[in-house]
Amino acid sequence: MTTPENQLNLRARHPDFQLALDFNESESKRVLNTYSNQLDLSYGEDPLQSLDIFPSAVPNSPVLVFIHGGYWKALDKSSYRFIAAPFVDQNISVCLINYRLIPSVTMEALLQDISSSLAWIQANISSYNGNPEEMVLSGHSAGGHLALMAYLMNKELRASIKGICSLSGIFDLGPIKNSYLNEDLHLREEDVEPYSVINKDLGELKCPTLLSVGSAETDLFIKESKNLYEQHKSRAPLRYHEYPELNHYEMVHKLGDAESPLVKFILHQFQTPSS
Repeated sequence: MTTPENQLNLRARHPDFQLALDFNESESKRVLNTYSNQLDLSYGEDPLQSLDIFPSAVPNSPVLVFIHGGYWKALDKSSYRFIAAPFVDQNISVCLINYRLIPSVTMEALLQDISSSLAWIQANISSYNGNPEEMVLSGHSAGGHLALMAYLMNKELRASIKGICSLSGIFDLGPIKNSYLNEDLHLREEDVEPYSVINKDLGELKCPTLLSVGSAETDLFIKESKNLYEQHKSRAPLRYHEYPELNHYEMVHKLGDAESPLVKFILHQFQTPSS
């Protein structure tokens, strides 16, 4: 069954999307000019295998990792530097990851980039006042998918990951494969099962995980988070939060808002002793 384009073509759905994107850019520029940072640090040979760090001023601080969205084929970490502010203000080092994009690489290679970036962070973040044993993963849209997949694919990292915060995540690749997006993504039927979070054993998920979505998003995006929560809440520490009136573009702004439930959720994971 073909997925209706109006469920995925978000720029058509929200014609004022440019206002949200302009906010991302202006706020990211402000944060870049206000906070100490290290940009475009390489974890691989390709220019997109890089990350930005906004270090805490305090040694051995917790670490927030953010993975941008863009349907695995677009966008860049530089547009999301604004999210660093509320966390650096609370003595948390922030890492923003870039990765190679489809169709220049496969989904498998893209996921390997996320794993490689996290391994680099673990090995090097202490030089940027971060504690490699105290990390929270976060991501928006496709980045929400990548954050959960990174946890599930990297058993050696799980003890260090204290929480996951997914915003407007995509957890079932079936509707994506059956949509106009697959003209670029080239997902095959045999890609859907291994790379869809919805098909994984979330009993392996041991850290608190917040699935958040805006009530003004399309039905598909709301169902992605709600269905994952409903199907796995009995065996995984999942939480679900639906923001009233926010659309897909507005959701990520909440990571830059010190008073938002998303920021408070992340801060709480660093304040809760490990069991």
